[in-house]
Amino acid sequence: MIIIDNFIKDLDFLERIDKSDKFWERGYQWYDGWWNLEPNNLRHHLIKAIWGPNSPHPSISCLGFEHWVGDFTDTSESFEQMGREYSLKLHFDKDEDYWKENKTILGPKIGTVFYPCREINEMEGGMLYYWENYDSSKLTPEGWLTEPEDEPEIIKAKFNRLIIFDASKLHGVSKVTKGRRRAIAINLWDKKPLEFVNKDY
Repeated sequence: MIIIDNFIKDLDFLERIDKSDKFWERGYQWYDGWWNLEPNNLRHHLIKAIWGPNSPHPSISCLGFEHWVGDFTDTSESFEQMGREYSLKLHFDKDEDYWKENKTILGPKIGTVFYPCREINEMEGGMLYYWENYDSSKLTPEGWLTEPEDEPEIIKAKFNRLIIFDASKLHGVSKVTKGRRRAIAINLWDKKPLEFVNKDY
């Protein structure tokens, strides 16, 4: 896992993200990468800033980027799992359509979470819980979670904080108890998830 604070130096860029309705539209999207398509929106520019030539992560090849946003408040629905409340259920990032068809988990090469909004510093709760040693092989044959043997790594959500981690491992977001938690998630894939096949992005 890599955690970098004050990642984006251009604070005006983050201000534009904060105020952009387009950036915060719900739903999963796909970007074929700047080597195929010049960035033409704020999300594309952010992806290139994180994963392009000046990336803090060692070079990693991929076919493209799946990206989506999360927006949780203290009034959002929450879920109780393993003795804790979560705003985002415990899960493994995966090709969701492939899972529905085959009941087999195909995960991304690596994942990213970024917090571009200042308001998150006033939030309470909303921590990223991450189990580095818990992958989908630990599920029951029926696909249910088993109790983790290890304690999770707990990462605070913070303005302009970048987190790079293995999103195919178990993770979730604890309940937001005050304020608002907005974040963008970006996964790198070697193979385009089924949802995006034959779609023009």
